[in-house]
Amino acid sequence: MDGVNDLQYANAGDTTVVADNPMLTKFKKHFAEAVESGQKWRDEAKEDLGFYTGREQWRSDDKRNLEDHQRPAITVNRIKPLLNVLSGYQRLNRYDIEFLPRTNDDVQLADVRKGVTKYIMDRSQYDNEESDAFFDAAVMGIGWLEVGYKFDWSAMDGDAFIRRVAPFNIYIDPESRDKYFRDMQFVVRARWVSKEELAKTYPEHKEEIEAQTAVYLSEEEEYKNQKLWWQKETEKIRLAEYWYKKTVKKKLFLLNTGETVFEVTPEMIAMQMVVQVTEAPVTEIWLMSFFDNVVLEHIESPYEHGEFPFVPVLAYYQGDDDIPAGVVRDLKDPQREINKRRSQELHILNTQCNGGWIVEEGAMTPEQESNLRSNASTPGAIIKTANGALRGGSMQRLEPQGLPAGAINATQEAMAELPQISGINEALMGTDISNQSSGRAIELKQKQAITHIASLFDNLRYAKKRIAFLLWGKRGAKGIVPQFYTDEKTYRIVGPNGHYDFITVNQQQQQFDAEKMQVIQTTLNDLSQGEFDIVVSDTPATTTQRTAQFWSLVDACSKLGINGNMVLDILLDLSDVAQKDEIKKRLQQEQQQQAQAAQQQQQVQLEIEKQKKLSRSMAYKDLQLPLQLALAAEAGIFPKQYADAFMQWSIQQYAQQMGIPMQAQQMMMMQGQAMPGQQITPGNPQAGNPQGPAPQPQVMTQAAMRGMVEANKPVL
Repeated sequence: MDGVNDLQYANAGDTTVVADNPMLTKFKKHFAEAVESGQKWRDEAKEDLGFYTGREQWRSDDKRNLEDHQRPAITVNRIKPLLNVLSGYQRLNRYDIEFLPRTNDDVQLADVRKGVTKYIMDRSQYDNEESDAFFDAAVMGIGWLEVGYKFDWSAMDGDAFIRRVAPFNIYIDPESRDKYFRDMQFVVRARWVSKEELAKTYPEHKEEIEAQTAVYLSEEEEYKNQKLWWQKETEKIRLAEYWYKKTVKKKLFLLNTGETVFEVTPEMIAMQMVVQVTEAPVTEIWLMSFFDNVVLEHIESPYEHGEFPFVPVLAYYQGDDDIPAGVVRDLKDPQREINKRRSQELHILNTQCNGGWIVEEGAMTPEQESNLRSNASTPGAIIKTANGALRGGSMQRLEPQGLPAGAINATQEAMAELPQISGINEALMGTDISNQSSGRAIELKQKQAITHIASLFDNLRYAKKRIAFLLWGKRGAKGIVPQFYTDEKTYRIVGPNGHYDFITVNQQQQQFDAEKMQVIQTTLNDLSQGEFDIVVSDTPATTTQRTAQFWSLVDACSKLGINGNMVLDILLDLSDVAQKDEIKKRLQQEQQQQAQAAQQQQQVQLEIEKQKKLSRSMAYKDLQLPLQLALAAEAGIFPKQYADAFMQWSIQQYAQQMGIPMQAQQMMMMQGQAMPGQQITPGNPQAGNPQGPAPQPQVMTQAAMRGMVEANKPVL
């Protein structure tokens, strides 16, 4: 049984069967009030569901009136396709839950939390459960999801679960005024079950169940019309799971670390960590399961997060005295008009083939007249009249009138109103998008189309965030995962691209603390640690979203002139190409090879430059002093003005030794020509042959020396 078996492991409270239980009396009253106050919504919701299915689009009196006059009452269900489009859009545009770390130390834990959440959702088939609850909201105004933990005694292990709850089984505190029912003091899940099923779940109460059932089966007047707890036709009992809030005072311990806790260990007391003890009001969640006067269990909630385990998924609801409504609610009157007009059109078509006759008295026998009534509209029928009747014009056929143009226009207008009222238009369906439209254009057009129904998806995001809080809790209140997922375990996670990954949580490790000189026990990927912000991100979780982003990126690269190779790995992640992991692997190998080749080429070039510099350095030491100084000045390690002055002085000294007139010296230096004699070149720094003739004086112009300096720059 849903919601009953799941809690048996935690049934540590007392169970009583007392008809005069004051608390039970109060809870039964609350439940009766919730049933009465929610009846208006249930009537509307049942009719909404009937309109979607097409079974209840006619009012009983309207349909009976048409049938009495032998006229057709047809149903042209235009609501169902619209709701199917909305449901399909939601299924193709799902979003993921993201965990944002508040410190750098929690970055890895954030990824772990996302992975574990993904694991729980995959195990629960959450995508289908979410879509079903969303569809309930779209049709009837509200859907419900339950977040809990189920223990498997055979495996001695358990798993968190998320599942849809039938909306008609949930009863809300009628005093709640909040849009998301955050202020409700109780919520009841009530379902019709057989006494055998109930006795199997609660075998310790089998006798009480049998006794109460016998009372229902009696002929006592007070139980003949007992509809709140007993279905006479099916002989089923209504089981109520009454979840309620209870305020109690608890001791609050202030620790020397600044943290406040409700429980302390003997080690904390021994270490004198407790600074102050106070009492604080705390809200607890309790559960009583009962039917009529039989209490089956009364326990504190098995979940430590301090919240009800039910999450609403709403469509249109503003709180206060409003009634939850879905998309169907405002489409019912236009749908009724369509059905009536189409039925009228069909009636006209059925009757216009026989427009009637004008017949003179005595032109036909009674038998011929009866034959005319029956067969006049039959193709190929032969109608006989009296001799001479036709020649005298005693019979004249009345031509039928066609469908009034106004009736046709009114029907078309009624059909056009449905997408306008619902907001589910052609753009959302994708029927008015050109084949030449870019991915970005398609995305923008669809976003504009869903503006009318954006609140539905905002409410779904809120529900998803509430689910994450129930799974992980908040400061001072553990969620289901930190409470029950305490053992070391490895989970296989399916990523958004379909590939698998493995995460090990609560892994015990021993580390040596150098300061304390002792071995300490640490926990790797501790699910109870870390501070996070939970958001429902725009990360694509479906193929449709990835495809839209794929083409948007392609379009952006094309317009900006970006090389596709720069984003090829991202494009592959967004695509649904077969074996894309293998393609990415080969692409990465090729990129690595190209990088290695470029690195090797760079190393070769550096070696060439090194050899050139080394060669220049070796030639440097053989140059004459003026040239050495000039090269040192070019390298920035010797003042340039001193090098130039020494160069000019050397030239003048050389010229005086050679007996060159001063005027000629100046003219040769201005023209940048070499003076007579052997010139100094990089390949011949000594410019002399020891075995040849006596060396001639060597001289060169300042311009020539500078040219040599430029050609022989050393690494100094």
